[in-house]
Amino acid sequence: MAQTINTEVTRTDAPRKVTGAAHYAADFTPAGMLHGALATSRIAVGTLIGIDTSKAEAEPGVVAVFTHETLPDYKTVKGFYAGGPGSASFWPMEGTEIRYAGQPVAYVVAETAAAARRGAQLIEPSYEEGEASIAMDPSDSFIIGAGEDSKGMTVTKGDVSAGLSEAAQSVDVEYVTPFQHHNPMEMFAATAEWRGDRLTVWMPSQSVRTLRHGISKAYGLPETSVRVVSPFVGGAFGSKAGITPYTMLTIAAAKAVGAPVRLIVTRPQMYTVATFRPESVQKFRIGADASGKLTAFEHIEIAQTSQFDEVVNPGTHMTRAMYASPNIHTEQRLSRSDTNTGGFMRAPNEMQTFFGLESAMDELALKLGMDPVELRRVNDTKTHPVAGVPFSSRSLMECYDAASDSFGWAGRNPEVGSMTDGDWLVGYGCATATYPTNVSPSAARVRMQGTGHAFIELAAHDVGTGSYTIFAQIAAARLGLPVSACDVVMGEAHLPLAPISGGSTTAASAGSAVHLACLNVAAQVAREVSQMSDSPFSGVDPDRITLEDGVLRGPDGQTQPLLDALASTPRGEATAEGEYRHPALTDQALKLTYQGGYGVAGPVTPEKAMFAFGAEFVEVRIHRWTHEIRVPRLHGAFAAGTWLNRKTAHSQLMGGMVWGIGSALHEVTEIDHARARFLNANIAEYLVPVNADVREVRVEMLEEQDDYVNPLGVKGIGELGIVGTAAAIGNAIHHATGKRLRKLPLRMSDLV
Repeated sequence: MAQTINTEVTRTDAPRKVTGAAHYAADFTPAGMLHGALATSRIAVGTLIGIDTSKAEAEPGVVAVFTHETLPDYKTVKGFYAGGPGSASFWPMEGTEIRYAGQPVAYVVAETAAAARRGAQLIEPSYEEGEASIAMDPSDSFIIGAGEDSKGMTVTKGDVSAGLSEAAQSVDVEYVTPFQHHNPMEMFAATAEWRGDRLTVWMPSQSVRTLRHGISKAYGLPETSVRVVSPFVGGAFGSKAGITPYTMLTIAAAKAVGAPVRLIVTRPQMYTVATFRPESVQKFRIGADASGKLTAFEHIEIAQTSQFDEVVNPGTHMTRAMYASPNIHTEQRLSRSDTNTGGFMRAPNEMQTFFGLESAMDELALKLGMDPVELRRVNDTKTHPVAGVPFSSRSLMECYDAASDSFGWAGRNPEVGSMTDGDWLVGYGCATATYPTNVSPSAARVRMQGTGHAFIELAAHDVGTGSYTIFAQIAAARLGLPVSACDVVMGEAHLPLAPISGGSTTAASAGSAVHLACLNVAAQVAREVSQMSDSPFSGVDPDRITLEDGVLRGPDGQTQPLLDALASTPRGEATAEGEYRHPALTDQALKLTYQGGYGVAGPVTPEKAMFAFGAEFVEVRIHRWTHEIRVPRLHGAFAAGTWLNRKTAHSQLMGGMVWGIGSALHEVTEIDHARARFLNANIAEYLVPVNADVREVRVEMLEEQDDYVNPLGVKGIGELGIVGTAAAIGNAIHHATGKRLRKLPLRMSDLV
């Protein structure tokens, strides 16, 4: 491709963001707009036996107060884990049942946001409270599915018990990860406006198509009567993927009051009105012979779920793909507790499971007296250990070699506690990162003008990853235009199909559609110029005219820049759509995507296994007397097919690694067991890394060619960087202190 691919391109949307010209969902203010606010339950389990709204209704500026008894026309949809677009299966304000603390019990509409929130604070519910438990009980867990219905939730290959008995060394260990919550900079919000039977919803969304389809189906409206707008998203990380109760409540309230209504959810309410990362227990039994080759691998994951949904983020699907072993058993289990429904949070399957897997591998290496990198090297595999198909590309050990050289791993003294610097204990650790390559059906429309401009339209999203820029780059490379001449329009549901912005699918899927649309524009131009007497392609079979880096090329050596060819045509303009569908995509997955769902091919297809890989190395320093934990160095090397934009990709990987520091050392949602509530539901007490916590973070991006994953050879990277960080930090802490911490976050108090 032309020079615009695999280069450092500054984000095309940067000027709009720094000048305030970029409009986020809550920036839209339709005429006559009112404001909404939620009142939420103070108990976790019980029954609402009364609700006094008189004080709220008397508050100056309050227009209406809605409860389960007075809210008209409140529609709901099926939850995601029940096969629908909703964030949960249980919908509040349909009745008197209380299922979790923070559940909405009333919706206040007022002339100002302040009046609405004052009104919400004046709501006086009364309850009959029941017993609740917010933490899961791993001993009371169940297997998801059974037999043919398990969908890979339990997998057995060979005999794990026999493999363990043959092992020279083995580990039998358990790791624990906590509740963690999304805290995107952009708050959760929804604005709804009805005009007769036509509805517009402005909402930060990872899938405007999902919203439109679900809302239109709930209200019995044609999809053309529902407009969903989300041009920019200020961080999502999984929290803005589905249709939430506060969205449907806002739509109902707007219809009831006959005016547009905007709700901006408060920061504390964000912990219960959307989703989160469920807590988990990771159990591993791994055996190896004296050379380090695995003889047995078992991983049982127990994850928390709500009482009314089965939150299935199957991390065992990823761990069993990592290392070769003749005997493998994985099992996915759930344990219920009284919370709202969890969901996706950046690397939802991988972060917690790889903390367990890569820590267990480190423990096994120690028992074997083996370098941790070499243990991974001898168990590297070019075929999927269970499915038996080859990886489309797998550069794991190349990543280890590059990162270990950059980091200076060779200078590590393997003896535990041997490295010091004054009063600081120094430890080195490493871990594998991986992320599955999933690709979804997608479409895009490209209009190219002979004046030298192109317009790219698709219902994709920019959740802060730089999608506006990479789509412009792809079009520029194919059409032979400057990136600045390619305008991208996204974030509206009526545009050509694009997948949910999750699972690191956007660049690979929607980017491929943009690529194909550009080829179709060239094909259209080729057909026209082949019929023009004054064209160098006059009389040439248009099917034999190809496009290469913005230049049309004929079978006999004829060439002409696409732009010049287009300008010479009578219309001077060409418009075409491109539809991308991976050959392994099933008709069912295709149908699911067109209905607003998440239909994908991968990561394992009948022919190949598709994954991106990385290796992370970390240095920790722990003060001998205070036990303060610092991470002065974090190096990572990654291979993910074609790099579309080295600048934005570098930022994505670095951001993931920084978030990994947070997951390892800071992030935890503290819980009040007595009242079954989340305690630190605010950004002040929910700790995240700051500059003082993040020192040297070095990212190396390896070149990798993969012709199978999609036409561009692109693998998703948005979630890859976070996967190995926590385990690498934990392994380094053990190297420095000799103490193995098996529960996140890794705290200084655990070292006392």
